[in-house]
Amino acid sequence: MVEEYLDIVNEEDEVVGRDTRKNVHDNYQIHRGVHVFVINHKGEILLQKRSEDRDNYPGYYDSSVGAQVSSGETYEQAAERETFEELGFRPSNLERVCDYNSYSSKQREKKRLFKCIYDGPFNIDKVEVDFIEWYTIDQIKKEIEKKEKKFTNGFKLSFEGYLNYIK
Repeated sequence: MVEEYLDIVNEEDEVVGRDTRKNVHDNYQIHRGVHVFVINHKGEILLQKRSEDRDNYPGYYDSSVGAQVSSGETYEQAAERETFEELGFRPSNLERVCDYNSYSSKQREKKRLFKCIYDGPFNIDKVEVDFIEWYTIDQIKKEIEKKEKKFTNGFKLSFEGYLNYIK
């Protein structure tokens, strides 16, 4: 298996180093990540349920696409690469929604949220994703409030950013 490297960044999102994904996480270093909300023409957001085999947040609901930005890669390149890897299509209309700090007890990421409009078809990566499903904004709000489904912290922050974006 090829070792994945991530850029280490400072609070201003400037690259200050580089290390393996494992070391970056183990040493709680700031790095970059992306989320993509795939939105259909009805305005619904595609959510994924993460595979139970994932090292972070196994079995949790998450953004349509989530990824670390590899060393030397831009946010946009990571979003395009991972959308193809996880969902099987190349987004032609990525739009930047917001940037935010996604800091938790597990990792510290400078996160950028993108959106794209796409109705399918999808070819999901069954290793990383259990299944995908469309949700309305109101359904997501209710599911988060009910707390019956587990959502990643990053998803909740991205969702909040998206709600501010569409106001």
